[in-house]
Amino acid sequence: MAMGMTTKKKTTTIRDIAKLANVSYQTVSLVMNDKPGVSDTTRKRILRLMEEMEYRPNRAAQMLTTHRSNILELIIVDVIYGGRLADSTKNMARTAKGQGYSLLIAETDQKGLAEALESAAARLVDGIALYAPRLRISDEDLREIFKGIPLVRRDFVPGSRIPWVGFDQVSATRLAVEHLIGLGHRQIAAIPPSAELINGYWRYNTWKDVLEEHGLEPGPAFEGDYSMNSGYVAMQHILETGKPFTALLAGTDNMAVGAMRALRELGMRIPDDVSIVGFDNTELAAYIEPPLTTVDFKFIKQDEMVVEYLLDIIGDPDMEPHNRVLMSDLVIRESTRQI
Repeated sequence: MAMGMTTKKKTTTIRDIAKLANVSYQTVSLVMNDKPGVSDTTRKRILRLMEEMEYRPNRAAQMLTTHRSNILELIIVDVIYGGRLADSTKNMARTAKGQGYSLLIAETDQKGLAEALESAAARLVDGIALYAPRLRISDEDLREIFKGIPLVRRDFVPGSRIPWVGFDQVSATRLAVEHLIGLGHRQIAAIPPSAELINGYWRYNTWKDVLEEHGLEPGPAFEGDYSMNSGYVAMQHILETGKPFTALLAGTDNMAVGAMRALRELGMRIPDDVSIVGFDNTELAAYIEPPLTTVDFKFIKQDEMVVEYLLDIIGDPDMEPHNRVLMSDLVIRESTRQI
């Protein structure tokens, strides 16, 4: 052999494993794809040989035989303020991995959604999780774009027959507003998320509806974008109206923190002068002063359920489409008080 040359290690094939185990090619294939029909003793022998021979399945060949890529894709549409998006993607990826799947992530806007779907289809993904908190689209148009690829939305989309997993925003908002009414508040202001957001639309309208059900006039309101700064600016606008209020419904914990800063700058105390309720039950909510009363969304459960539902649909394409609705709880802390 000439100096400086190296020999390339021969790649182990499924047929090599079959020959060594003294079984058929089909038997090894059953073990690889975790299918029944192989005795425990034979299965263990094949798995041990695969490990000893450092066998790596050929992904392309697997896809041809199983018609599965074992890849999911999360498509994120028009998310301007990311918030806890990093946590959600990590939770979803971990759940997918636990079921033997990889999770790809793509980001686009509404105009680029069809193109993002074409790219996903070209990658032969098995299914798509869609997080599109601003996307208002008919079921027919969405089905046309997705062309039969299994899909689950990670949004609260009442009325849609496209499978979705989301927190009941109406019930959650009602919990918060009725808590304040129960404490004796009659003038309740609001900083809802932008009405462009599906959640913002439901939180603003439910706040208004619940007050009107109780014969109360909605207090001053100004929308924010989920950030602390938007809560601060919104509260300044509300204060500038001069309209009285003794309580505030803030659309997120972050916006509540910004609003608290604006109130304190004018010497107002929480909850002595203004009671405040937030949404999300972020870690921050328990440690600010005073600790924040907030609607508790267990986002990790939503993240896991989206992936689990998508895999259910992949496993049973004839499954009747339905919504998986999560309910929330109210965590009562020191930012609200009886008046």
